[in-house]
Amino acid sequence: MASRIDISGLRVCLGVLAAVLVLAACAAPASATLAPDPFGTVPAPPRGNPLVGARWFVDREWGLAARQERAWSGSHPDWARAMEKIAAQPEAKRFGGFTANVGATVHAFMVRAAEQGPGTVPILVIYRLKHVSCGGYGDSYGERLAYRRWIDAFARAVGSRRSVIFLEPDALITVGCLSGVGLRTRLGELRYAGAKLAALPHSVVYLDAGAADALSANYAAHLLRMAGVARLNGFFLNATHFDWTGNELRYGNRVSRLVGFKHFVISTAANGNGPLHPRSRVRFGNEVLCNPPGRALGTPPTTTTGSPLADAYMWIGNPGRSSGPCHPGDPPNGTWWPSYALGLALRAHF
Repeated sequence: MASRIDISGLRVCLGVLAAVLVLAACAAPASATLAPDPFGTVPAPPRGNPLVGARWFVDREWGLAARQERAWSGSHPDWARAMEKIAAQPEAKRFGGFTANVGATVHAFMVRAAEQGPGTVPILVIYRLKHVSCGGYGDSYGERLAYRRWIDAFARAVGSRRSVIFLEPDALITVGCLSGVGLRTRLGELRYAGAKLAALPHSVVYLDAGAADALSANYAAHLLRMAGVARLNGFFLNATHFDWTGNELRYGNRVSRLVGFKHFVISTAANGNGPLHPRSRVRFGNEVLCNPPGRALGTPPTTTTGSPLADAYMWIGNPGRSSGPCHPGDPPNGTWWPSYALGLALRAHF
């Protein structure tokens, strides 16, 4: 759960809106041909949901919660048993600007997943785009080239191996902080990344679409179309939020209908108690996003969602990672935080 800018109360400036409209001519086609069974599952999945029947890679050796469970097994056996609730689930492996030598690192992880979990599918998250404070930001020409090189290396490392890829959490939810040029750049970067990843023969790719309490369904759908969702399997929701699953399911169905009935995935990593609302939503947004207290693990990963458009509930955010030093004593952004993870597990409703 990484630190993110809550822009739910921001008004997107007219210049940015105009830039989005200009990009309509660059939108991807309304539909694209996707492999119906990219994982080769037996039996083949029902039409439209490529995730049914897949077995997910659970990293028992280097997973964040798995290592914590082992560390507590002797000194705090009750805590270790609680941590098993997280350790037993597939961890979404994150790669981004913090990843040294992305090609070699992704390759090594994919090889290890194949060796330790034969026949399983690893879950990958690309977290490469920068998210900075609002103020008309946009990637420079050099940063755009660096992003393309990074995506190229990532795609080569995955190659023909099976994977699920969640592309750029918060990339669209933070566009209100970009300049007009920055917005055009952001959408171009996502289109490039999507095209590269969609060409991988055995990967299923979803693009982030924020959350129900952050963007209107119409605006989220518009951004998704401009970002090239047509060539991808669909979009994902709630990756950095804590919104109730039911809200996200209704929202996802609305967005799906606006983007050609693309399928979607909802992150249920830490929404078991729903969102924590601030005292003033006008000043602080619709929910507290930075290490909110009292949260709980949500529904464990499953493809049984009750909606033909919702492919799965998954833990796209890593339960127990700090969102940053937003309160005294909180660890830096992205740091594994055992006590927070333990609280999520102890409050889980399963």
